[in-house]
Amino acid sequence: PQIHYQQSGLFHVVTKTANNNKWCTQNGIPERLVHHLCLTRDVHTALLHAFCILPNHLHLILTPGSAGLSAFMQSFKSNSIKDIQTLLHRKISWQKGFYDERIRDAKQQSSAVGYVLGNAVKHHLVKEIEDWPWTSFHFSSICDPLDIW
Repeated sequence: PQIHYQQSGLFHVVTKTANNNKWCTQNGIPERLVHHLCLTRDVHTALLHAFCILPNHLHLILTPGSAGLSAFMQSFKSNSIKDIQTLLHRKISWQKGFYDERIRDAKQQSSAVGYVLGNAVKHHLVKEIEDWPWTSFHFSSICDPLDIW
């Protein structure tokens, strides 16, 4: 099992689908993932700063709230997967655990946000950041601003 020693602060988080299945961008699913990110943010009094949903994984920049990073991710993954399985009428799952990097300074913050927003370009899904519809670039009204360090 993964151990996440740091539970509070600003994080870059990556979570993947089980078996690298590419269901995250199937019709209707990205909207539900965004919806569940917002619900989880609100329930955990967290801050959602940036995200990018790709076919088999998603990136988040977030401040997880007082319950901590593991509780935020467990809540998001368990609630979103139930909803998506209902939509797809089949069993799918997230990979166990998640990867996180605690962001400690302004340079790391800037780099992480750029990486998240540009991830669809990195994976050759689009040529320009603004061309990928499932990134916080297009959902600025639901994202919380980042502090300038």
